[in-house]
Amino acid sequence: MKPFLEFKEVSKIYPTGVRALQEVNLSFREGEFVFLFGPTGAGKTTLVKLVTREERPTRGEVWLSGCRISHLEERYLPFLRRGLGVIFQDLRLVPEWTVLENLVVPLEVLKIGRSEALRMARQMLRFLQMEKKGSYRVEWLSGGEKQKLSLGRALIHRPKLVLADEPTGNLDEESAQAVVEVLFEFARREGATVIVATHDQGLLRTFPGRVVALEKGKVVQS
Repeated sequence: MKPFLEFKEVSKIYPTGVRALQEVNLSFREGEFVFLFGPTGAGKTTLVKLVTREERPTRGEVWLSGCRISHLEERYLPFLRRGLGVIFQDLRLVPEWTVLENLVVPLEVLKIGRSEALRMARQMLRFLQMEKKGSYRVEWLSGGEKQKLSLGRALIHRPKLVLADEPTGNLDEESAQAVVEVLFEFARREGATVIVATHDQGLLRTFPGRVVALEKGKVVQS
């Protein structure tokens, strides 16, 4: 069976001379829940950016669902990104909008009708256990609630690949566990591949999943 996502001999050297990744060979199966573990500077964020095509490898290839995305033409990138669920470190929420608006508006941008977008948003709020917060402005939420809402935005279109880059970095232990629980449950329900980049060893002990460890741009455990 072919891998769902694969890195073949991938190296990434930035113009500054920083070697972020060195000859990485990795493959992920459909439906896997994976922790991408390592300290700051290990190469985790670069690996994520190669999948979203914010970066291209200096050498090697990245393949997703049989498509060589590392060499994909620019005009096809919007189609690639619409099929991904990406949780960023900076959340990228609109603080003056309500919780519901932060879920609905991105769907309308994807040409989904208002009534259907509202139905999907309310369904996601139930999944996040935030049904009573729909009318709240984002700026009123706690840090953990904002991060869960960011997950909701990334998951609402039911992507088959979810990439979470340090989604618990600024949260207390209880909030961090709640956020990863949402991702774990989504992977189980939807059969999605979920990759969580983290330096938090506590999460690795709490949730069952594969661990891929990076150190100085190299895979040291898989």
